Amino acid sequence: MSVSRLHSTDWRGVPGRVVDLLPPALVLMVAHEQAAEKIGALATSAITWAPETHIVTLHTNAPITKEAYDIYSAAMQSASVPGYAPPAVAEFNGASGSTTYNNSQEILVKCGTMSNWLPNTWNTANKMLGGPTPLSNGIVTGLMAGGLGYGAGALVENLFPERYVARGKLRRTLGMAGALSGVGLGLSNAYVNGRARHTDMLRGLFTPNTAEPIPYYTSVKKSDFGISSGLVDEHPEMRHPFYTPSVNVPQFNNAMWSDVGRGAAYGFQTHTPPQYAAAVTGMMSGLSAQHQSPIISPMTVIRGIASAGVGLATANIAGRALSALGGLTPAGQNKLQDMGLWGGMMHAIVPAMFGR
Repeated sequence: MSVSRLHSTDWRGVPGRVVDLLPPALVLMVAHEQAAEKIGALATSAITWAPETHIVTLHTNAPITKEAYDIYSAAMQSASVPGYAPPAVAEFNGASGSTTYNNSQEILVKCGTMSNWLPNTWNTANKMLGGPTPLSNGIVTGLMAGGLGYGAGALVENLFPERYVARGKLRRTLGMAGALSGVGLGLSNAYVNGRARHTDMLRGLFTPNTAEPIPYYTSVKKSDFGISSGLVDEHPEMRHPFYTPSVNVPQFNNAMWSDVGRGAAYGFQTHTPPQYAAAVTGMMSGLSAQHQSPIISPMTVIRGIASAGVGLATANIAGRALSALGGLTPAGQNKLQDMGLWGGMMHAIVPAMFGR
């Protein structure tokens, strides 16, 4: 059935489907990472999974040896996937070098760069600078992105007449933008490392990315937040409201589908479209299942969006907006839906989240 002909009742089954498929997909992802690492194909491979047939397909940028395939297949079949028998690696696409798959039947579980030179160049340059550390990551990223930006600018300048593109200006601008992206990456990485090691950003700049974080053990209980009992390992910053479980996922999902129903009542979609609701509630249900709690924090939402490959700026804005809507009382949510603001925000947030 085409996407346009699906009814809201069909879309509403998406969150439950996500909750069912997420645990086995996570197991397969970890098993793939370990197996692909053994045969040296982690960076240049991808894995898709067909839940109905439980067939795993390995995609690589070049054919691999039978020995490597046997090692990978045996490692994958030893994975204990909840609710499934050992997966069959019956299909193998090692020649096309692409991750083309049937998205109506298969799930893209993990995808590498599908290129040899990028990870090799990255790793070699980081090791030469004593990394990987935030400092080496920032320098390498700045040089690579700056070089690519300068080269792209030079190419465009030579393709278009001078009356359209000034010579030298575009290449300098794109080169500088690429270099600054490296600075931003290094500083953000240093900040994260510093917080994890309970130091400052300057020391975090030279802290290896492989360094173990230093946990804080407190007597704070999950039951204090209405979740399950047990102690929580938390850092001091976890007391920030952004880390406090405050987004009730079931309530948020109900409010989302309530807004879908409001639009359908008028005969045309004036509020949240069902496919938008399915995407957002599916993601929120997946995060809830992953953390084994019906109540999650705004930071969990932001990280969940960012982990899907969305830019950090978009993830931050979208995560904050969704968390704010989820943190409202039912009366507040109803008021926004009556005014049409809820649906308007979904039209602005969802396409940006999914790269449209």
